[in-house]
Amino acid sequence: MGTRGIGEIGIVGTAAAITNAAHHATGVRVRDLPLTLDHFLR
Repeated sequence: MGTRGIGEIGIVGTAAAITNAAHHATGVRVRDLPLTLDHFLR
């Protein structure tokens, strides 16, 4: 149907925001989810 729950709309950009913050903090761009320490150490 393409419908979304009320709580789902606010969480859509959360993963992108966390990934972007991790990039700014570490300088390493990770393009795979979930973010793990292993991705940053490669």
